[in-house]
Amino acid sequence: MFLRNLWYVAGRSDEVGRHLFQRWILNQPVLLYRTEDGTAVAMQGHCPHRSLPLSKGRLVGDEVECGYHGLRFAPSGECTHVPTLEKVPATCHVKTYPVVEMNRWIWIWMGDPALADEATIPDSHWNDDPEWSVTEGHLEIGCNYALLVDNLLDLSHTAFVHTDSIGDRSVAETPVDTEVSGNNVTVIRRLKDVPPPPYFVTLHGWNGNIDRSQHIQWTPPTFIHIVSWTAPVGTDEGDNSNALVYRVLNGITPATERRVHHFWSIPRNFARGAEVDVQQQEENTRILTQDIAILEAQQEMVDRLGGSPDSLEAWVNIPVDAGAIRARRIVATLREQELQAQS
Repeated sequence: MFLRNLWYVAGRSDEVGRHLFQRWILNQPVLLYRTEDGTAVAMQGHCPHRSLPLSKGRLVGDEVECGYHGLRFAPSGECTHVPTLEKVPATCHVKTYPVVEMNRWIWIWMGDPALADEATIPDSHWNDDPEWSVTEGHLEIGCNYALLVDNLLDLSHTAFVHTDSIGDRSVAETPVDTEVSGNNVTVIRRLKDVPPPPYFVTLHGWNGNIDRSQHIQWTPPTFIHIVSWTAPVGTDEGDNSNALVYRVLNGITPATERRVHHFWSIPRNFARGAEVDVQQQEENTRILTQDIAILEAQQEMVDRLGGSPDSLEAWVNIPVDAGAIRARRIVATLREQELQAQS
């Protein structure tokens, strides 16, 4: 069901340390920790002996010791010790995964390690750019990842779900342009001379109508980069001198068919400072959490109806779905290519 030969976010840098930490990714338990020199490690999350989660064990130097029968595994996945045995069985080892730590996130490659190319990791450098202030977080949502991708590619929902913050009816009433370049999909919405939603009034104190734009880029399988631009009416879109610009970087990592990790960060070029960071952290978390009830209700209904949220066949589509439809088609093509490569 899931594409494997692509990069996913496994965790935030500050989540992974000198402790054993398990996270489900693409239906697999993955153990995350750091070696004594600070290198992040990702390995199979269960012991091959009797399947106890390795997170229930302990670190012995850089090695993981199973908490059930004491088997030890090196960061390479090699079993280095089995109590009472002088020679470790050749079949006793755990799978490890390539990881790259970049811009406050740890990226994981769940597929063929020989195909893992760091150059294909999506750009998230704003997380480390001193010119931008960042709030960030992680949400685990009880829905299929495709529903969250749909949600972020179609921001018309903000007019109805986020009425007290970033939403305004003008968002839903403004058509979008959808562009496809290679395997990337971009959805663009430009709003002219519209009322500012409550969030922007709070941030900037707008007392009249504004111009807005939303650029949403999807990179397969699940990275979405949103650029929100807001300025006085008549401002050229490239002029940021009196504009509010923030980005929403979304690492969407399937946990199982019915659960998804949403790693998010929101770099902004305005209202910087520690006190504002605290306020923004609370507000951004609140806004993003509002979607959870919607997404989990969708998943429950799909399950009860016996359908699949990974398919569009049972649904009516409207113009704002163009980006999601193209993204799903690209995923289907890439999935078929992976299956053919394996056969």
